Amino acid sequence: MKKFIHNIFNKFIFKVLQPNENFITHILVALILIPLLILTGGSALYTPDSGAYLLNARELNVPGDRSIFYSVFVHYASKFLEFFHQPHIVEILFIQSLIAYLIIYSFIEKFFLNKNRWYVFLGFLLFCVATPLPWLFIQLMPDLFTSIAFFTALLFLRSKDKTETILFALVLVFCLVMHTSNVLLFFVFSGGIFILRKKITVFEFIEQRFLQLFLVSVLAIFCVVATNVYAHKKFTLGTASHIFLMGRLSENGVLKKYLDKYCGAESNALCAYKEKLPEHGWDFVWESDGAFTHSGGWNHSDTLYKKIIAKTITDPELLSANIVAAIKATANQFVLTGAGDGMGKVDTTGTLATELKQYYPHDYRRLITVSKQQKEEIDFAAFNRAYVFLQWFFVLMAIVVIIKQQNQFHRVMFLLALFYAICNAFATGALVNVLVRLNTKGIIVLVAISIFIVMDTVRIALEKRVKKNKHTL
Repeated sequence: MKKFIHNIFNKFIFKVLQPNENFITHILVALILIPLLILTGGSALYTPDSGAYLLNARELNVPGDRSIFYSVFVHYASKFLEFFHQPHIVEILFIQSLIAYLIIYSFIEKFFLNKNRWYVFLGFLLFCVATPLPWLFIQLMPDLFTSIAFFTALLFLRSKDKTETILFALVLVFCLVMHTSNVLLFFVFSGGIFILRKKITVFEFIEQRFLQLFLVSVLAIFCVVATNVYAHKKFTLGTASHIFLMGRLSENGVLKKYLDKYCGAESNALCAYKEKLPEHGWDFVWESDGAFTHSGGWNHSDTLYKKIIAKTITDPELLSANIVAAIKATANQFVLTGAGDGMGKVDTTGTLATELKQYYPHDYRRLITVSKQQKEEIDFAAFNRAYVFLQWFFVLMAIVVIIKQQNQFHRVMFLLALFYAICNAFATGALVNVLVRLNTKGIIVLVAISIFIVMDTVRIALEKRVKKNKHTL
Protein backbone atom coordinates (compact mmCIF):
# COMPACT_ATOMS: atom_id res chain seq x y z
CA MET A 1 0.00 0.00 0.00
CA LYS A 2 2.81 2.39 0.90
CA LYS A 3 4.49 1.79 -2.45
CA PHE A 4 1.18 2.25 -4.26
CA ILE A 5 0.57 5.64 -2.58
CA HIS A 6 4.18 6.64 -3.29
CA ASN A 7 3.73 5.84 -7.01
CA ILE A 8 0.44 7.75 -7.21
CA PHE A 9 2.07 10.78 -5.60
CA ASN A 10 4.99 10.68 -8.06
CA LYS A 11 2.62 10.42 -11.02
CA PHE A 12 0.65 13.39 -9.71
CA ILE A 13 3.81 15.49 -9.34
CA PHE A 14 4.96 14.48 -12.83
CA LYS A 15 1.60 15.50 -14.31
CA VAL A 16 1.52 18.83 -12.52
CA LEU A 17 4.97 19.73 -13.79
CA GLN A 18 3.99 19.32 -17.45
CA PRO A 19 3.19 22.37 -19.61
CA ASN A 20 -0.51 22.97 -20.26
CA GLU A 21 -2.66 25.18 -22.45
CA ASN A 22 -2.41 28.84 -21.47
CA PHE A 23 -6.12 29.39 -22.08
CA ILE A 24 -6.99 27.28 -19.04
CA THR A 25 -4.65 29.42 -16.93
CA HIS A 26 -6.39 32.62 -18.00
CA ILE A 27 -9.81 31.20 -17.12
CA LEU A 28 -8.60 30.10 -13.69
CA VAL A 29 -7.05 33.51 -12.99
CA ALA A 30 -10.22 35.30 -14.07
CA LEU A 31 -12.12 33.39 -11.39
CA ILE A 32 -9.82 34.83 -8.69
CA LEU A 33 -11.37 38.29 -9.02
CA ILE A 34 -14.98 37.16 -8.53
CA PRO A 35 -14.76 37.16 -4.69
CA LEU A 36 -13.32 40.68 -4.83
CA LEU A 37 -16.27 41.99 -6.84
CA ILE A 38 -18.57 40.39 -4.27
CA LEU A 39 -16.70 42.19 -1.49
CA THR A 40 -17.17 45.58 -3.18
CA GLY A 41 -20.78 45.00 -4.24
CA GLY A 42 -19.74 44.83 -7.90
CA SER A 43 -18.76 48.50 -7.89
CA ALA A 44 -15.46 50.24 -8.60
CA LEU A 45 -13.49 51.76 -5.73
CA TYR A 46 -12.81 55.49 -5.54
CA THR A 47 -10.67 57.99 -3.63
CA PRO A 48 -11.16 61.78 -3.59
CA ASP A 49 -8.49 62.02 -6.32
CA SER A 50 -10.63 59.83 -8.60
CA GLY A 51 -12.94 62.79 -9.16
CA ALA A 52 -10.03 64.96 -10.31
CA TYR A 53 -8.90 62.27 -12.75
CA LEU A 54 -12.42 61.98 -14.19
CA LEU A 55 -12.79 65.75 -14.53
CA ASN A 56 -9.41 66.01 -16.26
CA ALA A 57 -10.33 63.07 -18.50
CA ARG A 58 -13.26 65.09 -19.80
CA GLU A 59 -11.63 68.52 -20.02
CA LEU A 60 -8.07 67.33 -20.78
CA ASN A 61 -6.57 70.34 -19.01
CA VAL A 62 -3.06 69.69 -17.68
CA PRO A 63 -3.30 69.99 -13.87
CA GLY A 64 -0.54 71.47 -11.78
CA ASP A 65 -0.60 68.83 -9.05
CA ARG A 66 -0.48 65.57 -11.01
CA SER A 67 0.28 63.96 -14.38
CA ILE A 68 -2.41 64.30 -17.06
CA PHE A 69 -1.72 60.88 -18.58
CA TYR A 70 -4.00 58.72 -16.43
CA SER A 71 -6.83 61.06 -17.33
CA VAL A 72 -5.82 60.71 -20.99
CA PHE A 73 -6.00 56.93 -20.63
CA VAL A 74 -9.48 57.14 -19.07
CA HIS A 75 -10.56 59.57 -21.81
CA TYR A 76 -9.56 57.37 -24.74
CA ALA A 77 -10.67 54.13 -23.09
CA SER A 78 -14.06 55.77 -22.63
CA LYS A 79 -14.12 56.97 -26.25
CA PHE A 80 -13.33 53.44 -27.42
CA LEU A 81 -16.17 51.97 -25.36
CA GLU A 82 -18.58 54.58 -26.75
CA PHE A 83 -18.42 52.78 -30.09
CA PHE A 84 -20.40 49.98 -28.44
CA HIS A 85 -22.45 51.54 -25.65
CA GLN A 86 -22.32 54.11 -22.88
CA PRO A 87 -19.04 53.34 -21.09
CA HIS A 88 -18.81 51.98 -17.57
CA ILE A 89 -15.98 52.72 -15.13
CA VAL A 90 -15.59 48.99 -14.41
CA GLU A 91 -14.89 48.37 -18.11
CA ILE A 92 -12.14 51.00 -18.10
CA LEU A 93 -10.64 49.36 -15.05
CA PHE A 94 -10.87 45.99 -16.81
CA ILE A 95 -8.63 47.36 -19.58
CA GLN A 96 -5.92 48.49 -17.16
CA SER A 97 -6.24 45.22 -15.21
CA LEU A 98 -5.85 43.18 -18.40
CA ILE A 99 -2.61 45.01 -19.21
CA ALA A 100 -1.36 44.33 -15.69
CA TYR A 101 -2.31 40.66 -15.79
CA LEU A 102 -0.66 40.00 -19.15
CA ILE A 103 2.58 41.59 -17.95
CA ILE A 104 2.57 39.62 -14.68
CA TYR A 105 1.73 36.40 -16.54
CA SER A 106 4.62 36.92 -19.00
CA PHE A 107 6.96 37.70 -16.13
CA ILE A 108 6.11 34.56 -14.14
CA GLU A 109 6.38 32.37 -17.22
CA LYS A 110 9.65 33.77 -18.58
CA PHE A 111 11.58 34.35 -15.39
CA PHE A 112 10.44 31.47 -13.20
CA LEU A 113 9.87 28.83 -15.90
CA ASN A 114 6.30 28.34 -14.73
CA LYS A 115 4.77 27.12 -17.98
CA ASN A 116 2.38 24.83 -16.13
CA ARG A 117 -1.07 26.31 -15.53
CA TRP A 118 -1.15 25.22 -11.90
CA TYR A 119 2.06 27.03 -11.06
CA VAL A 120 0.97 30.21 -12.85
CA PHE A 121 -2.44 30.01 -11.22
CA LEU A 122 -1.00 29.41 -7.76
CA GLY A 123 1.58 32.18 -8.19
CA PHE A 124 -1.01 34.71 -9.26
CA LEU A 125 -3.42 33.50 -6.57
CA LEU A 126 -0.84 33.97 -3.80
CA PHE A 127 0.04 37.39 -5.24
CA CYS A 128 -3.63 38.36 -5.01
CA VAL A 129 -4.17 36.88 -1.54
CA ALA A 130 -0.97 38.11 0.13
CA THR A 131 -0.97 41.68 -1.23
CA PRO A 132 -3.50 44.46 -1.89
CA LEU A 133 -2.99 43.96 -5.65
CA PRO A 134 -6.65 43.00 -6.38
CA TRP A 135 -7.90 46.23 -4.82
CA LEU A 136 -5.67 48.17 -7.23
CA PHE A 137 -7.33 46.38 -10.15
CA ILE A 138 -10.73 47.87 -9.41
CA GLN A 139 -9.83 51.30 -8.05
CA LEU A 140 -10.02 54.36 -10.30
CA MET A 141 -6.44 55.42 -9.62
CA PRO A 142 -3.09 55.01 -11.42
CA ASP A 143 -1.45 53.13 -8.50
CA LEU A 144 -1.54 49.77 -10.31
CA PHE A 145 0.98 50.95 -12.91
CA THR A 146 3.82 51.45 -10.39
CA SER A 147 4.21 47.74 -9.74
CA ILE A 148 3.58 46.80 -13.37
CA ALA A 149 6.45 49.07 -14.42
CA PHE A 150 8.90 46.87 -12.49
CA PHE A 151 7.82 43.63 -14.17
CA THR A 152 7.79 45.32 -17.59
CA ALA A 153 11.30 46.67 -17.04
CA LEU A 154 12.75 43.22 -16.38
CA LEU A 155 10.95 41.81 -19.42
CA PHE A 156 12.44 44.68 -21.44
CA LEU A 157 15.96 43.93 -20.19
CA ARG A 158 15.65 40.32 -21.30
CA SER A 159 13.85 40.81 -24.61
CA LYS A 160 15.82 39.85 -27.73
CA ASP A 161 13.20 40.35 -30.44
CA LYS A 162 13.13 43.93 -31.76
CA THR A 163 9.33 44.13 -31.93
CA GLU A 164 9.00 42.75 -28.41
CA THR A 165 11.59 45.23 -27.13
CA ILE A 166 9.72 48.18 -28.60
CA LEU A 167 6.43 46.88 -27.20
CA PHE A 168 7.82 46.57 -23.67
CA ALA A 169 9.41 50.03 -23.94
CA LEU A 170 6.07 51.55 -24.93
CA VAL A 171 4.22 49.75 -22.12
CA LEU A 172 6.88 50.91 -19.67
CA VAL A 173 6.60 54.57 -20.71
CA PHE A 174 2.81 54.19 -20.51
CA CYS A 175 3.13 52.93 -16.91
CA LEU A 176 5.63 55.56 -15.81
CA VAL A 177 3.81 58.67 -17.01
CA MET A 178 0.64 57.69 -15.13
CA HIS A 179 1.98 59.16 -11.89
CA THR A 180 4.65 61.82 -11.32
CA SER A 181 6.31 59.80 -8.56
CA ASN A 182 6.71 56.89 -11.00
CA VAL A 183 9.12 58.82 -13.22
CA LEU A 184 11.17 59.91 -10.20
CA LEU A 185 11.45 56.43 -8.69
CA PHE A 186 12.26 54.85 -12.04
CA PHE A 187 14.93 57.44 -12.85
CA VAL A 188 16.70 56.44 -9.63
CA PHE A 189 16.03 52.71 -10.11
CA SER A 190 17.16 52.50 -13.74
CA GLY A 191 20.21 54.68 -13.03
CA GLY A 192 21.17 52.47 -10.10
CA ILE A 193 20.96 49.17 -11.95
CA PHE A 194 22.78 50.71 -14.94
CA ILE A 195 25.71 51.44 -12.64
CA LEU A 196 25.54 47.90 -11.21
CA ARG A 197 24.77 46.15 -14.52
CA LYS A 198 28.01 44.11 -14.47
CA LYS A 199 26.80 42.43 -11.27
CA ILE A 200 23.44 41.43 -12.79
CA THR A 201 24.36 38.48 -15.00
CA VAL A 202 21.91 35.74 -14.07
CA PHE A 203 18.92 36.81 -16.16
CA GLU A 204 20.36 36.58 -19.67
CA PHE A 205 19.93 40.33 -19.76
CA ILE A 206 21.27 42.17 -22.78
CA GLU A 207 23.85 44.69 -21.54
CA GLN A 208 22.85 47.49 -23.90
CA ARG A 209 19.29 47.29 -22.55
CA PHE A 210 20.42 48.81 -19.23
CA LEU A 211 21.33 52.09 -20.90
CA GLN A 212 18.17 51.90 -23.00
CA LEU A 213 16.13 51.37 -19.83
CA PHE A 214 17.62 54.51 -18.32
CA LEU A 215 16.84 56.41 -21.53
CA VAL A 216 13.24 55.16 -21.32
CA SER A 217 13.01 56.71 -17.84
CA VAL A 218 14.37 59.98 -19.26
CA LEU A 219 11.79 59.79 -22.07
CA ALA A 220 9.01 59.36 -19.50
CA ILE A 221 10.24 62.44 -17.61
CA PHE A 222 10.34 64.37 -20.89
CA CYS A 223 6.73 63.38 -21.67
CA VAL A 224 5.48 64.72 -18.33
CA VAL A 225 7.57 67.88 -18.57
CA ALA A 226 6.42 68.46 -22.16
CA THR A 227 2.78 68.61 -21.08
CA ASN A 228 3.61 71.35 -18.58
CA VAL A 229 5.67 73.28 -21.12
CA TYR A 230 2.77 73.07 -23.56
CA ALA A 231 0.03 73.97 -21.08
CA HIS A 232 1.77 76.25 -18.60
CA LYS A 233 4.98 77.33 -20.37
CA LYS A 234 6.98 75.95 -17.43
CA PHE A 235 9.82 73.43 -17.64
CA THR A 236 8.79 71.30 -14.64
CA LEU A 237 7.31 67.94 -13.65
CA GLY A 238 4.42 69.81 -12.06
CA THR A 239 3.57 73.47 -11.69
CA ALA A 240 2.56 72.82 -8.07
CA SER A 241 5.65 70.78 -7.16
CA HIS A 242 7.02 73.56 -4.95
CA ILE A 243 3.77 73.54 -2.93
CA PHE A 244 3.89 69.82 -2.18
CA LEU A 245 7.60 70.02 -1.37
CA MET A 246 6.83 72.83 1.08
CA GLY A 247 4.16 70.67 2.65
CA ARG A 248 6.80 67.95 3.04
CA LEU A 249 9.23 70.41 4.65
CA SER A 250 6.47 71.46 7.02
CA GLU A 251 5.78 67.86 8.01
CA ASN A 252 9.39 66.81 8.55
CA GLY A 253 10.33 69.89 10.59
CA VAL A 254 12.86 71.38 8.16
CA LEU A 255 10.60 74.38 7.42
CA LYS A 256 10.42 75.13 11.15
CA LYS A 257 14.23 75.04 11.34
CA TYR A 258 14.43 77.41 8.36
CA LEU A 259 11.97 79.88 9.85
CA ASP A 260 13.69 79.80 13.26
CA LYS A 261 17.00 80.55 11.60
CA TYR A 262 16.04 83.18 9.01
CA CYS A 263 12.85 84.94 10.11
CA GLY A 264 14.80 87.45 12.19
CA ALA A 265 16.80 88.64 9.17
CA GLU A 266 14.29 88.22 6.32
CA SER A 267 10.69 88.16 7.45
CA ASN A 268 8.12 86.53 5.18
CA ALA A 269 4.45 85.55 5.35
CA LEU A 270 5.28 82.10 6.79
CA CYS A 271 7.09 83.52 9.82
CA ALA A 272 3.77 84.24 11.55
CA TYR A 273 2.97 80.51 11.40
CA LYS A 274 6.30 79.01 12.48
CA GLU A 275 4.87 77.90 15.83
CA LYS A 276 1.66 76.47 14.39
CA LEU A 277 2.69 74.62 11.25
CA PRO A 278 0.44 71.61 10.46
CA GLU A 279 1.59 68.16 11.57
CA HIS A 280 0.96 66.61 8.17
CA GLY A 281 1.96 67.81 4.71
CA TRP A 282 -1.51 67.38 3.27
CA ASP A 283 -2.92 69.63 6.01
CA PHE A 284 -0.44 72.32 5.00
CA VAL A 285 -1.54 72.12 1.37
CA TRP A 286 -5.28 71.73 1.86
CA GLU A 287 -5.94 73.96 4.88
CA SER A 288 -8.53 76.54 3.88
CA ASP A 289 -7.23 79.28 6.20
CA GLY A 290 -3.68 78.48 7.20
CA ALA A 291 -0.02 79.13 6.42
CA PHE A 292 -0.33 78.13 2.77
CA THR A 293 -3.36 80.33 2.06
CA HIS A 294 -1.73 83.36 3.67
CA SER A 295 1.64 82.95 1.98
CA GLY A 296 0.50 83.10 -1.63
CA GLY A 297 -1.74 80.08 -2.14
CA TRP A 298 -1.79 78.19 -5.42
CA ASN A 299 -1.09 81.18 -7.65
CA HIS A 300 1.40 83.41 -5.83
CA SER A 301 3.59 81.22 -3.64
CA ASP A 302 6.17 80.00 -6.14
CA THR A 303 8.79 82.74 -5.64
CA LEU A 304 8.84 82.47 -1.83
CA TYR A 305 8.60 78.67 -1.72
CA LYS A 306 11.28 78.07 -4.34
CA LYS A 307 13.60 80.42 -2.45
CA ILE A 308 13.05 78.50 0.79
CA ILE A 309 13.45 75.10 -0.91
CA ALA A 310 16.71 76.23 -2.52
CA LYS A 311 17.98 77.46 0.87
CA THR A 312 17.25 74.11 2.52
CA ILE A 313 19.58 72.54 -0.05
CA THR A 314 22.41 75.10 -0.04
CA ASP A 315 22.53 75.75 3.72
CA PRO A 316 24.71 72.94 5.21
CA GLU A 317 22.71 72.78 8.45
CA LEU A 318 19.36 72.59 6.66
CA LEU A 319 20.73 70.20 4.04
CA SER A 320 21.83 67.86 6.82
CA ALA A 321 18.36 68.11 8.40
CA ASN A 322 16.82 67.41 4.98
CA ILE A 323 18.92 64.29 4.47
CA VAL A 324 18.12 62.91 7.92
CA ALA A 325 14.41 63.68 7.41
CA ALA A 326 14.46 61.99 3.98
CA ILE A 327 16.04 58.84 5.42
CA LYS A 328 13.50 58.70 8.25
CA ALA A 329 10.58 59.30 5.88
CA THR A 330 11.81 56.60 3.48
CA ALA A 331 12.16 54.12 6.36
CA ASN A 332 8.73 55.00 7.75
CA GLN A 333 7.18 54.71 4.30
CA PHE A 334 8.86 51.42 3.42
CA VAL A 335 7.08 49.35 6.08
CA LEU A 336 3.57 50.53 5.18
CA THR A 337 1.12 48.38 3.25
CA GLY A 338 -2.62 48.06 2.97
CA ALA A 339 -5.80 48.71 1.04
CA GLY A 340 -8.57 51.25 1.51
CA ASP A 341 -6.43 54.31 2.20
CA GLY A 342 -8.63 57.30 1.29
CA MET A 343 -11.57 55.11 0.29
CA GLY A 344 -14.22 56.53 2.54
CA LYS A 345 -17.81 57.38 1.77
CA VAL A 346 -18.07 59.41 -1.45
CA ASP A 347 -19.48 62.92 -1.11
CA THR A 348 -22.55 62.87 -3.37
CA THR A 349 -22.19 66.61 -3.99
CA GLY A 350 -18.50 66.50 -4.90
CA THR A 351 -16.64 66.33 -8.21
CA LEU A 352 -16.53 62.53 -8.37
CA ALA A 353 -20.28 62.08 -7.85
CA THR A 354 -21.05 64.90 -10.30
CA GLU A 355 -18.90 63.35 -13.03
CA LEU A 356 -20.30 59.87 -12.46
CA LYS A 357 -23.91 61.08 -12.44
CA GLN A 358 -23.58 62.93 -15.73
CA TYR A 359 -21.21 60.76 -17.75
CA TYR A 360 -21.27 57.32 -16.09
CA PRO A 361 -24.85 57.04 -14.76
CA HIS A 362 -24.69 53.24 -14.46
CA ASP A 363 -21.69 53.49 -12.12
CA TYR A 364 -23.33 56.30 -10.17
CA ARG A 365 -26.41 54.15 -9.55
CA ARG A 366 -24.23 51.27 -8.39
CA LEU A 367 -22.30 53.63 -6.11
CA ILE A 368 -25.49 54.87 -4.48
CA THR A 369 -27.37 51.57 -4.30
CA VAL A 370 -24.95 48.62 -3.97
CA SER A 371 -21.40 49.91 -3.38
CA LYS A 372 -20.08 48.54 -0.10
CA GLN A 373 -17.52 51.34 -0.05
CA GLN A 374 -20.37 53.85 0.01
CA LYS A 375 -22.14 51.85 2.71
CA GLU A 376 -18.82 51.61 4.61
CA GLU A 377 -19.19 47.83 4.86
CA ILE A 378 -15.68 46.83 3.77
CA ASP A 379 -13.50 46.05 6.78
CA PHE A 380 -10.20 47.24 5.34
CA ALA A 381 -8.58 47.13 8.80
CA ALA A 382 -9.02 43.35 9.01
CA PHE A 383 -7.64 42.85 5.50
CA ASN A 384 -4.68 45.11 6.25
CA ARG A 385 -3.71 43.17 9.37
CA ALA A 386 -3.55 40.06 7.20
CA TYR A 387 -1.54 41.87 4.49
CA VAL A 388 1.05 43.07 7.01
CA PHE A 389 1.49 39.54 8.38
CA LEU A 390 1.65 37.88 4.95
CA GLN A 391 3.98 40.56 3.61
CA TRP A 392 6.69 39.94 6.17
CA PHE A 393 6.02 36.19 6.28
CA PHE A 394 6.83 35.77 2.57
CA VAL A 395 9.70 38.28 2.64
CA LEU A 396 11.34 36.45 5.56
CA MET A 397 10.63 33.08 3.90
CA ALA A 398 12.39 34.30 0.74
CA ILE A 399 15.38 35.53 2.75
CA VAL A 400 15.68 32.15 4.50
CA VAL A 401 15.43 30.31 1.18
CA ILE A 402 18.04 32.57 -0.45
CA ILE A 403 20.48 32.09 2.43
CA LYS A 404 19.94 28.33 2.57
CA GLN A 405 19.85 27.51 -1.14
CA GLN A 406 22.48 30.03 -2.30
CA ASN A 407 20.59 30.50 -5.58
CA GLN A 408 22.17 33.50 -7.32
CA PHE A 409 19.14 34.05 -9.54
CA HIS A 410 16.84 34.31 -6.49
CA ARG A 411 19.29 36.55 -4.64
CA VAL A 412 19.65 39.10 -7.42
CA MET A 413 15.92 39.07 -8.16
CA PHE A 414 15.15 39.76 -4.49
CA LEU A 415 17.70 42.60 -4.35
CA LEU A 416 16.25 44.20 -7.49
CA ALA A 417 12.75 44.13 -6.01
CA LEU A 418 14.05 45.45 -2.68
CA PHE A 419 15.84 48.32 -4.43
CA TYR A 420 12.70 49.16 -6.41
CA ALA A 421 10.58 49.21 -3.24
CA ILE A 422 13.11 51.49 -1.53
CA CYS A 423 13.16 53.83 -4.55
CA ASN A 424 9.37 54.05 -4.38
CA ALA A 425 9.47 54.71 -0.62
CA PHE A 426 11.97 57.52 -1.21
CA ALA A 427 10.17 59.10 -4.19
CA THR A 428 6.87 59.14 -2.31
CA GLY A 429 7.75 59.34 1.40
CA ALA A 430 10.73 61.69 1.27
CA LEU A 431 9.37 63.97 -1.46
CA VAL A 432 5.57 63.86 -1.11
CA ASN A 433 3.76 62.20 1.81
CA VAL A 434 4.21 59.21 4.08
CA LEU A 435 1.01 57.38 3.14
CA VAL A 436 -0.04 53.73 3.06
CA ARG A 437 -1.51 54.07 -0.43
CA LEU A 438 1.66 55.54 -1.91
CA ASN A 439 3.91 52.82 -0.50
CA THR A 440 1.60 49.88 -1.23
CA LYS A 441 2.04 50.32 -4.97
CA GLY A 442 5.78 49.69 -4.62
CA ILE A 443 6.14 47.26 -1.72
CA ILE A 444 3.88 44.68 -3.37
CA VAL A 445 6.67 44.14 -5.92
CA LEU A 446 8.96 42.89 -3.14
CA VAL A 447 6.24 40.65 -1.73
CA ALA A 448 5.44 39.25 -5.19
CA ILE A 449 9.08 38.41 -5.89
CA SER A 450 9.34 36.79 -2.45
CA ILE A 451 6.31 34.62 -3.27
CA PHE A 452 7.73 33.63 -6.66
CA ILE A 453 11.10 32.76 -5.11
CA VAL A 454 9.47 30.45 -2.55
CA MET A 455 7.35 28.85 -5.29
CA ASP A 456 10.34 28.47 -7.58
CA THR A 457 12.27 26.72 -4.82
CA VAL A 458 9.39 24.27 -4.39
CA ARG A 459 9.28 23.73 -8.17
CA ILE A 460 12.99 22.94 -8.30
CA ALA A 461 12.66 20.52 -5.38
CA LEU A 462 9.73 18.74 -7.04
CA GLU A 463 11.58 18.44 -10.35
CA LYS A 464 14.51 16.86 -8.56
CA ARG A 465 12.11 14.44 -6.89
CA VAL A 466 10.57 13.51 -10.25
CA LYS A 467 13.99 12.87 -11.79
CA LYS A 468 15.02 10.80 -8.79
CA ASN A 469 11.86 8.65 -8.94
CA LYS A 470 11.41 8.61 -12.73
CA HIS A 471 11.82 4.86 -12.89
CA THR A 472 8.64 4.40 -10.83
CA LEU A 473 6.41 6.34 -13.25
